[in-house]
Amino acid sequence: MAGITIDIDTGGTFTDGFVVRDGIAHTIKTLTTPHDLAVCFRETMANAAQALGMTVPDMLRETVSVRYATTVGTNTVVQRRGPRIGLLTDAELPAADKDPGVRMFVEPAMVAELPASNGAAGAPALPALRGLLQDGARGLVVACSDDAAEDESAVADTFAEHYPKHCLDSVPLLRAGEVAADPDAARRRSTALFNAYLHPDVADFLYRAEDYLRAQGYQRPLRIVHNDGGAARVARTIAGKTYNSGPMAGLLGAQTVARHYGFGDLVTLDMGGTSLDVGILRAGEVPMRERGRVEDVEISFPLPDLVPLGVGGGSIAWLDGSELRVGPRSAGALPGPACFGFGGTEPTITDADVIAGVLRPESFLDGSMRIDRKAAERAFEPLAKELGLSVPDAAERVLAVVHKEAGSRLAEELRQRGIDPASVAALGFGGNGATHGVAIAAAAGIQELVVLPFAPVFSAYGASTVDIRHRHESVAGELSTQTLTTRVLRDMRSEGIPEQDVEVAVSQFERDGVAWERVEASYQLPHVGLAQPGTDSAAASAGSAQQPVRWAGHGELATTVLDGAALRGGDSLAGPALVDSSATTCAVPPGWTVARDENGALRLTSLARSN
Repeated sequence: MAGITIDIDTGGTFTDGFVVRDGIAHTIKTLTTPHDLAVCFRETMANAAQALGMTVPDMLRETVSVRYATTVGTNTVVQRRGPRIGLLTDAELPAADKDPGVRMFVEPAMVAELPASNGAAGAPALPALRGLLQDGARGLVVACSDDAAEDESAVADTFAEHYPKHCLDSVPLLRAGEVAADPDAARRRSTALFNAYLHPDVADFLYRAEDYLRAQGYQRPLRIVHNDGGAARVARTIAGKTYNSGPMAGLLGAQTVARHYGFGDLVTLDMGGTSLDVGILRAGEVPMRERGRVEDVEISFPLPDLVPLGVGGGSIAWLDGSELRVGPRSAGALPGPACFGFGGTEPTITDADVIAGVLRPESFLDGSMRIDRKAAERAFEPLAKELGLSVPDAAERVLAVVHKEAGSRLAEELRQRGIDPASVAALGFGGNGATHGVAIAAAAGIQELVVLPFAPVFSAYGASTVDIRHRHESVAGELSTQTLTTRVLRDMRSEGIPEQDVEVAVSQFERDGVAWERVEASYQLPHVGLAQPGTDSAAASAGSAQQPVRWAGHGELATTVLDGAALRGGDSLAGPALVDSSATTCAVPPGWTVARDENGALRLTSLARSN
C-alpha cells in the first residue's frame, strides 16, 4: 500500500489509532481528554508519529488518508451542552409540550408559534424571531407542517434580510426541510432540532482538528466517519451524522470480519472504558434502524441498531439497598478508575480486574501507564465492608455480577431475534472486549469468541474500511433521478473527487409503505485487509509464567500468563490463562481454550462446544 493511512476513534476513556505504513499496522492508545477532544486528537497524532519513528509533519506528508470517528456529537447530547435553541413552528404540528423531540432540545419558553399563513408568512414571523433572539437563542429552527412547508423558506428569507450573516447579531437558522427528506413533519422537526443542537460543538471541534492537520502539512481533507456507514470531509458533514459514528465504525469492521471468516450471524461485544455496546449482524449485514433513536426521540436519519448494556471498565459498583449493582454511572476518562491515579475514589470494574490479578501493573499498556493496585483496594474497602466480604472477594463478586447480568441481557436479545446463542460466534473488541468478552459470552450461552490482534483499537480499524459516500433520496416521483444524481455529483466535487472517478448507484425501496428512490455516490479510500502483519509498541517477550488470579465464580486459581507472541499459530492453550498484548489482556477462563489462527486472531472456544 502506497503511503500512510491513519484512522482514529475517540472513546469515552481512550482515543484509539490504527496506523498503517508499508503494510505494517501500528496500534495507538491515548487517554481521551473530555474537556477538549482536540488535545487527545493531537496527542494521538504525536504518538502515531513516534510509533513510526517520524515527526508529525513528516508522517502527514506521507499520509494519503485520515479518517476519524468522533464522539463529540454524542457527548453533546449526553452532557446536554448544546446551544439554546429557539423553535418557530406551526399549530398543525404536535404541541411542543407533548413532543419528546422538542422537550429534549428546546426550553418551553423558547418555542414560538408561526402565524397562520396568508401567503406571506415571513414578515408576520419577524416579531417571534426577534423575541427568541432577545431571549438568548443561539440557534433557530423553523419547522412547518406539509401544508405550510413553503413558509419555512419565507421565514428564512425574512430572517436573512433583517439579520444578515455578516452582523454579530446573526445566529444560524435551520429549515427542517433542509435536513431530511421525510414526509413526517414532526419527525423532520425533531431531526432539525437534533442537528441544530449538535452543530456548534461538532463544527468547532472538527474544524480545529482539520486546521491542526493542515498546519502540520497535511494536504488532504480530514474525513469524518458517518453513522450511515460512509465518510465525508468536514465541510460536507451534517452534525447529526456524527452521532454514534464510533460504534458504527466498529460494526463496519465487524462486517469485514464476518465476511472474511464466513460467519453468518455475528455478535459484537464492544466494551471500552465507559460502555458495552452489542451489535447483532444477521447474514453478515450491519444492523441498522431505518429511523434512528436519540434516547427516546425518533429522528429521520438511519442509525446503527445497537444494544447498550451500560457497563465498561469505568462502571462504578454500588449497593442499592442490599443488592449489588454495577453502572450505569461511570468514572469515565476523568477521574477514571481509582487505579489510574487521576483522582478516582469509587470502585470500578477495572479496579476489580486489578485486584483480581487479571490486569497487572507491569503489563497494562506495556507498562507505559502507571497502575496503582493499592488505590484500587482502597476504593473497594467501603463496598467490601458493606457486603461483609474481603476486598478480593468483593472484587470477584462485582465481576460475577457484571458477567451474569450482561450475559443474561444478551441472551434475551438473541432469543427475541430467534437466534440460538450456541449457534453464533462473538467478536470481542474495545479495551475490555478481550478481557470480559468470554465471560459475558459464556453467560449468554455463546461458545466461541474471536479477538483480532488490533481488538483494543478495533473501531479505529473499522474506520479504515469506510469510503467517501453521499446519498440523496426522495419519495418516488417528487424529484427526478437526474436531480438526485446532480446533487450527489455536486457533493463529490466538493470532496475533490472528479466525476469520472465516482461510482453512482440508483435504488428503489419502500419506507413506511411509500415508494422511495435513492441515488448514492461513492469513492473508495485505501483499505487494509485483516491479514496484514502488525506491530506492538513494545517488543514481545515470549514466554509464560504461573500466577494466582481470581476468576469470577471459581475463586483463586493458578493461571498461565503469557505474552501473545508466545502463542504461535496452531498452538492451543487451556484456561485459566491470560494472554497479553500491547493494549489489552485476553482472559481465558476455566472451561475454555484459546488458539491463534492464520490471521493472528485469538480463537476462544468453550470446552462444551469441543465436546
